[in-house]
Amino acid sequence: MNQKSILETFSDILKETKFLIQNQSVSVFRFQNEKDPNDFVFPWKSKVPESLEIQKKQQKENQRKNRELINFSCTLCQGKLSGVRQFLHKGRKPILVLHYSGATTAKEKPFTKTRPNQIFKDKLTEISWDGIVKKVFGFTYEEFYYEEYPACTFSHTDSKDSDWNTRLENCKFHVKETVEEYGIKAIVILGSSARLLFGADKAKEQLGKVIEWELGGTKIPLLTTRSPEALVFLGEKAKKADSETNLFQYGKEKQDLEDSFISHLSILKPYL
Repeated sequence: MNQKSILETFSDILKETKFLIQNQSVSVFRFQNEKDPNDFVFPWKSKVPESLEIQKKQQKENQRKNRELINFSCTLCQGKLSGVRQFLHKGRKPILVLHYSGATTAKEKPFTKTRPNQIFKDKLTEISWDGIVKKVFGFTYEEFYYEEYPACTFSHTDSKDSDWNTRLENCKFHVKETVEEYGIKAIVILGSSARLLFGADKAKEQLGKVIEWELGGTKIPLLTTRSPEALVFLGEKAKKADSETNLFQYGKEKQDLEDSFISHLSILKPYL
């Protein structure tokens, strides 16, 4: 019997079996000590892969839960090198500080956080910022929320302004999530994040000003100020000053910068 004949015979048997089952003409014989077939339970678990939609939903939930701990996986932008470690620092006051520890220009060196709960690139910056926050609010800088904006690192030598614009627009998604989840009342945007968002010239114009920032249908107050890294930079220049005149100049610039930080951050008091 060839294969075709076997398949035809099998097809006929199936047709007849279907007829017998539909008419309940099949008798089931069993021994007395055998369990009734109707009493058997067959556990079933689908081996069909979850839909792409469900997978994406689960991925977003995992990102949301783990974003402050790991380099979370985000697919909103093309060409990213990695997620920024410790992307989110959770505080207790409803102020979110947006900053960026990645490199944005060819002059900057790539940077990776190495300490647990690290926010800024170095300890001196954290100490300087902590001093300013304490003068204005009376509590430590860690009471604020901090988020990397953008949240991933990219090639700082190959990126164009249009690339950064797209990345920051995409990354608003993560900022909006933080604002909604933790009840953020106002946002401070620092240094390189502000330059990437507004452009260098407009970022200078925005210093010390509050605007209503649109986050996917939600508006929130946004204050622009410089990065506390500038305080460290001026302090290092003062140490290397080759004359009393230069030392005085750098000291004055640093004091003026501290005063501007205090003035800018004081605007946030009503949001606490």
